[in-house]
Amino acid sequence: MRVSIRCNYTIEISNCKMETITAAFRKVLILFLRDFVVEIVSKFAREYMREKDKPFKCERCGNNEQFIWKTLEAKKTRIRTIFGEIIVGQMQVQCKRCGKKMYITRKLLGIGPRRRMSEGTKKILALMGGLTSFRVSEKILKMMGVAINKMAVWRSVQEVGKKIEFGLDVKEAPRGQADGTGIAIQGIKKRGQELKVFIQEKLRGGVRIAGLNIGRYETDWDKVFEPLKEGFNKFKDRIFLLVTDGDANILKGIKGVKVLLQRCLWHLGYQMRYYLWKDKVKRKSKQWYHVLGEIFDISAIRDGVEDEEEIKAIIEAKTTQLDKLIEYCKEHGYRHCKNYLENAKGKMFTALRNKVEGKTTSKVERVMRTVKMRMDVGKWNGQGALNVVRVRLAHYYNGFEATEEVYEREVKVLESAA
Repeated sequence: MRVSIRCNYTIEISNCKMETITAAFRKVLILFLRDFVVEIVSKFAREYMREKDKPFKCERCGNNEQFIWKTLEAKKTRIRTIFGEIIVGQMQVQCKRCGKKMYITRKLLGIGPRRRMSEGTKKILALMGGLTSFRVSEKILKMMGVAINKMAVWRSVQEVGKKIEFGLDVKEAPRGQADGTGIAIQGIKKRGQELKVFIQEKLRGGVRIAGLNIGRYETDWDKVFEPLKEGFNKFKDRIFLLVTDGDANILKGIKGVKVLLQRCLWHLGYQMRYYLWKDKVKRKSKQWYHVLGEIFDISAIRDGVEDEEEIKAIIEAKTTQLDKLIEYCKEHGYRHCKNYLENAKGKMFTALRNKVEGKTTSKVERVMRTVKMRMDVGKWNGQGALNVVRVRLAHYYNGFEATEEVYEREVKVLESAA
C-alpha cells in the first residue's frame, strides 16, 4: 500500500550550526514518528474495514467479517519505540454480531495489550545490551535523543534472551568443541560460576552455538547436553567428534551418547605448564624446556594425512615418544605431569585415527574471548548473565538480528517531485 505523508512543524532555532539543527531534528523526530504511525495505521485500518475478511477478530464471538466504526481516536495509549515514546489515540470498532467494542490500533501494530513496546524494539535493545554494557547503551541512546534508560535495556535482554534456543544442526559438520570459563557472580568471590559452551563446526567454516549454560564448576554439564542427545542420534552413520580439554565433568555430562572423544592437543602444552609448576620444576630450566618441547612435538600433527599405513606409523611413533616422556617424568619424580599425560594418552589421536578434522578447542577458545569482552564488565546473577550471553553469542555465531532489519526490505520510499 502506498501512503503519502506531508509534514508541517514550526521550529524556533537560534542559529544554523549543525549541532543546533540536529538537536532540533531530534525533537521533531518523535513528533513526526507519532504522526507517521497514526497516518499509516489509519490508512491500513480503513482499507481492512472495506475487505470481507479482517486481519483481526472479535474477542467475544470470533467474528472477523462484520464490524462498524465507533471512533478513529479514542483512549490514548503509550508505545515505546527505538526513537522514544509516542502517545497515540486508539481506533475503536464494534462487532455487528454481538456488539462487542474493541480497540484495533495495537492489534494492527503487533503490540499486545499492556505492552509498552513491540518484539522488534525489544530485540534491538537486547542486541544493544548484549554488545555493550547497559550503562553505555543508555548513553548512546541519550546521545541520539532517545529517553530509554539502562533498566529498559536490561529487561529487554532478559525477555529476549530467555526465548533464544540452541541446538545441533544435522546439516552441519559432525564435529564440536566444549569448554568452560569463569563468570563473576554476585555474592561469590572471584569467578563464582562457570559458563559452559558447546559449539558445532560448520561445513563451510566457522562455528555455531549448539549448547549453553551457567552452573557450578564441578557439575551441570548435563544441562548443556541433555537437550541435545536426540540431536546427536540424527547424524546416523556419522559419529560425532567431540573435542575437550580433558575436563572429566564434560564427559559425565554427555554420558549415554555415542561420540568420538578427542583430547585437545593445544591444551596439552598449555596445561603442562601448570603441572610442571605443581611438581616444583624450575621455570625455564633444562628439564622444564625438555618436557614442554616433547609435548609440543607429540601434539604437532599434520592435516590431510589419508594413507592408512602412514596414519598407523605416525600414531605408533608419537605413542612411543609419549611413553618415553611419561617414563622421563616418572624417573624425575614429576608425579602430576606423569598422571596428566597418562590420562590424556588414550584420546590424543582419535581424530587422526578416524581421518576427521578437529584436534584442538581453538575455535571455542575464540568464542570465550567474545564472551569475556562483555562478561568482564561488573558482576552478575546467574540467570541474568546467561541471558546476556545468549543474545551476544546468538548474534555473533547463530545469525540473530533485530526484526526491523528484516522488515526494511519490505519498504520503499519515493521522494515527491518539487
